[in-house]
Amino acid sequence: MKRFSYILAASLLLGACSEDKDQRSAPKVAESFDELVVPTDFNWSSSKSAFCKISFDKTLNPELEIEGSELWLVDADDNRLAREIVKGEKVKMNISIPSMAEGYRFYLPATGEYWPAEIKNKVNLSLADPFNIDSLSAAKMLGKSNLRAKALTGTNLFGNADMETNIPSANTNAGYYSPYNTGVDHNQWHVYDTRFTQPTVNGSKVFKAKNNRSTYFWQNHRVNPGDSIFINADHGGNFAYAYLFFFSNEYSSSWSSYIRVSLNGNPNGLATVVPSGVNVATGLFYIANSAWIDNAFMSSAPAITDTDGDGIADEQDDFPNDASKAYLTYYPTSGRQTVAFEDMWPVKGDYDFNDMIVTSKMTLIKDANNEWVSAEVEIALDAFGGGIENGLALRLMKADKTEFGDLNLSVSGDASLDPDVTNGIIVFTDPDDARSSYYTNTESGLIASPDTLRFTITFGANNGAAFAPDFYIFQTTNRALEIHLPGFAGTSEADPSLYNTGDDVNGTYQTTAGLPWAMELVLPEGSSFEHPYEKTDMITAYPSFSSWAASGGLSNADWYQIPVLGSVISLLN
Repeated sequence: MKRFSYILAASLLLGACSEDKDQRSAPKVAESFDELVVPTDFNWSSSKSAFCKISFDKTLNPELEIEGSELWLVDADDNRLAREIVKGEKVKMNISIPSMAEGYRFYLPATGEYWPAEIKNKVNLSLADPFNIDSLSAAKMLGKSNLRAKALTGTNLFGNADMETNIPSANTNAGYYSPYNTGVDHNQWHVYDTRFTQPTVNGSKVFKAKNNRSTYFWQNHRVNPGDSIFINADHGGNFAYAYLFFFSNEYSSSWSSYIRVSLNGNPNGLATVVPSGVNVATGLFYIANSAWIDNAFMSSAPAITDTDGDGIADEQDDFPNDASKAYLTYYPTSGRQTVAFEDMWPVKGDYDFNDMIVTSKMTLIKDANNEWVSAEVEIALDAFGGGIENGLALRLMKADKTEFGDLNLSVSGDASLDPDVTNGIIVFTDPDDARSSYYTNTESGLIASPDTLRFTITFGANNGAAFAPDFYIFQTTNRALEIHLPGFAGTSEADPSLYNTGDDVNGTYQTTAGLPWAMELVLPEGSSFEHPYEKTDMITAYPSFSSWAASGGLSNADWYQIPVLGSVISLLN
């Protein structure tokens, strides 16, 4: 791993934000970890993390039916990192990304809209008015979507596509652009109002919006789910948009999804795939301020390829040749998770947080029904500085950190199933069994590139619910003595008689001052946490850590980028 060295402006940062926090008074700057005073709700995570419960404001778009559609989380390059199904017009998505991350967005394929990704417990996404130019300008549509393509071959579904036949005022339908109100496959244009003319431009009759007016016109045609579909037209003026609205059948009065594009910025038009459950598509053109349309074209062709027959098009299927798998997602959602432990629980340690440090990445696989299939886990054993021999274990928990029912897991590779803990996995019971050579990575002379363990988890009982991994350590000679991140309870094998002893409070793995025995960082790929040398207090190694912790993560979120030279260890490939 290479040193995580770039620094962004701290004024733009958000810390760990599982909830919107109130403004607090200036925190006291502590000179050692044991002097810290932190908010009671602090989660000791240097990340942007939350179990997001996302709702949709349909005030401007009440007719849109989004139930069963998808919401994605994408990065600045439009790489899909997470995907969840809309249920009850809400989405639940467990997100964990680096604290310095920027450019992440929510994307709703049903409308092509993007929103900056707020990582907090409650998120509301306002859907844009599909026929409001200001909304179109404000909402980012399509972006770097791979749905846009060159014109497809096929027969033009539009009748009077060249606009040479007048559109009679009798076809005005006052905005009822659904197949239920206007019918399908009769090759006639329907118009919103009379705010248009049909003049001749360059020797050809066109459909033109009146000056300082807007209007739209459309046709409905039968299509088949999975077909490729394309729409385009010759156009002039600055406000010409093409839409594809999708309906379940000719009796539907509300669309199930739609997608749109500005023809001014996308002369190749718009191409996509007819969603499942759709049998009618509306090709619609929206124009304003003297813009015009001519030679409209819409085609539908069975050009989609679904090699494995799972109902997911190859271009959207991360496993196009395997019907049992369809989608990739990750934990953390972006980057890698580092967990650093103190191992003296239930009494305080020296707060160098290098008694065990592990960095992990989980690559999770779902099937076409959005249920878990398997997870590929990679764990780097960064440091073993403790004087106590500890094992490492993992328990799969719900996103709210409560327990699942038995997921009927099986494990292969560098780990084994824990027979005593539901949904538990033993990574190793002795660190010597996990190292190819002896190293601690906490003292000079004992530095080496970390070993990496890899294993596969297979889900026997499919469950598509969001989850969080609970990495914890336990004493090799005393399995019942466990140490977890704050927020996770001990397993069924933990000894509850140790709770409320020493400095522990109620088995929370925190002291009365809220100090932990484990803390988390989420860092970008290719970087690592430069942890303190043995017996070096975290605040001695990272002076900004004090302000970060005392503020509950609201300030100095870049603390881990500003170490005192000579006090930390950088792990390099």
